[in-house]
Amino acid sequence: MNAAVVNDAAESKKAVFRRLVEIYAAGDLSALDEVIAPNYLGHASAGDRDLQGFRQSISYFHNLFIYDEDSFQVDDQFVEGEKVATRMTAHVKLRATGEPVTLIGINLARIVNGKIVEEWNTWEQLQLPRSPERS
Repeated sequence: MNAAVVNDAAESKKAVFRRLVEIYAAGDLSALDEVIAPNYLGHASAGDRDLQGFRQSISYFHNLFIYDEDSFQVDDQFVEGEKVATRMTAHVKLRATGEPVTLIGINLARIVNGKIVEEWNTWEQLQLPRSPERS
């Protein structure tokens, strides 16, 4: 396979993940089928989830935070085989207070035939308000 074909395949995989980021920021659950495979499996600190669980997660976070089309910034992306590693930053506001919050995330997505079939992600949440100390 020549370098141009490999580069096109890598750029295509990066574009699939960037499209997911756009869909997530918009909260457009109906558009998930564009980039997520029906047999999707996600791994996060809260546990594994299927496509329905991913939809619920997006809804949950849209209830917690205010997003706009510029909320997410893709800082780095690397492709190795079927996998795309992405480092990103999210600039959002807490829905309850309007307080700005910056989150830094790492995602590893396995993309097959233009769809994310599996992903692993983690987010640094150090800027979230802490619960009051219990006495």
